[in-house]
Amino acid sequence: MGDATFEARCQLLKEQYEQLDEQKKQIENTMERLQYKISKYENAIKTGELTWDK
Repeated sequence: MGDATFEARCQLLKEQYEQLDEQKKQIENTMERLQYKISKYENAIKTGELTWDK
């Protein structure tokens, strides 16, 4: 270990960061879709009609 592995360890950390960033984007996308659906169902509760944008 020590100085000889700094670069390799740094690269591993960067790869982990990139993987987590991609997962975060996927989660945010899923949350946006769910929020859209929730808003449509909340509106349906108020109006008695479920409508979807085209």
